[in-house]
Amino acid sequence: MPAASGTAELRLVAVVTAAGKSERFEGGKKELASLGGKSVLDHALAPFLELEGLFFVVITAPRGGIEAIRSALSPTTFEGLKGRLSIVEGGGSRRDSVRLGLERVAQAVPDTSDLIVLVHDGARPWASAELCRRVSLAAARLGAAIPVVPLTDTPKRIGPSGVVLGHPPRASLASAQTPQGFRFDPLLAAHVKAAEEGMDCTDDAELWARYAGAISWVEGEVENRKVTYKADLGPASQGFDAPMRDPMALPFRIGSGWDLHRLSPGRRLMLGGLEIPSQAGEVAHSDGDVLLHAIIDAFLGAAALGDIGSHFPPTDPRWKDADSKDLARSAAALVAGAGWEGVNLDCTVILEKPRLGPHRDAIRASIARIFGMDLAAVSVKAKTKEGVDATGEGRAIEAYATVLMAGLPRPDPGSASPP
Repeated sequence: MPAASGTAELRLVAVVTAAGKSERFEGGKKELASLGGKSVLDHALAPFLELEGLFFVVITAPRGGIEAIRSALSPTTFEGLKGRLSIVEGGGSRRDSVRLGLERVAQAVPDTSDLIVLVHDGARPWASAELCRRVSLAAARLGAAIPVVPLTDTPKRIGPSGVVLGHPPRASLASAQTPQGFRFDPLLAAHVKAAEEGMDCTDDAELWARYAGAISWVEGEVENRKVTYKADLGPASQGFDAPMRDPMALPFRIGSGWDLHRLSPGRRLMLGGLEIPSQAGEVAHSDGDVLLHAIIDAFLGAAALGDIGSHFPPTDPRWKDADSKDLARSAAALVAGAGWEGVNLDCTVILEKPRLGPHRDAIRASIARIFGMDLAAVSVKAKTKEGVDATGEGRAIEAYATVLMAGLPRPDPGSASPP
């Protein structure tokens, strides 16, 4: 199943903040900076595309900067959020920007009584869909939830005169991250009250604690760090995200995949997660999506994680008639967990009929959404065998896939659990 399943019963919205001045980033706006071929902001939005139950996203932009924010979003993100995205100008502070984002949600959503809102920093490009899921579920149960990670340095309370004033115990402290989750109506009311009273805050949890009530925490992710300085991007600005575990290893790998299925009248023809009109479709234990199966093998092969049969064996009844999109998302999560991300993907489908030309762009967009890749990085070609062998005679369908992988950031293996 997808990493972010389990939120379908919730009504989720997200407010992603990108209205700051990036004064410490040393030139340029950090959310617009390139990270592995996409903007930091585009990476920050990616986990929300996987959330079941999400139906609206607001991005806050600097004054006069809506078009710059829009230009930083990939076609994959626009396609994934089609009809569910709004970009609004923020305010003079983070508090004001979040409030304006919440007010835009209230304008767009007729009934906000049971909404859960996730507030996320547009400069946090490494949050996972699984973290968003855990925060959403905790907020739905308890009203408010934030992800936290343990402090790694010993904290000190200091004064302006250069003297250390106290030594708070590290075990009782943690660093807060985003996304932070809240019941929508109380959070909006708290923001309105804070604006009236002139109370500022560095995150929404502080504001909730003052005006709404208690806050729960869930375990955060060490890799979910915030970009503040240009150095925070590390080697990512050169085209990959972080050094590999072996510093002598190249940061790229190539994987290839191939699959073939017999065709049978009356079966659905599934390609890249889409049903293609056809008189015959694939015969398989799952839904038979030969193209996704080839891509899964390419992804797993690049990461040296076996093949599709080792993870989703056809002898296992759990995968009977399984949706190959779910298998693909699970495989992509495994590959990401091993430290790899797809850079570009080239696929070839061999089929006598129907013609795939009219469906090519839709198939590419579907694959890009499933694997979290930029649409421009996904290629799909269609060929025939002109009557040669079973495929050429129209009795089978084949697919080939080749993927280039780049290394992802690696979390610190020595990090401790939250308090």
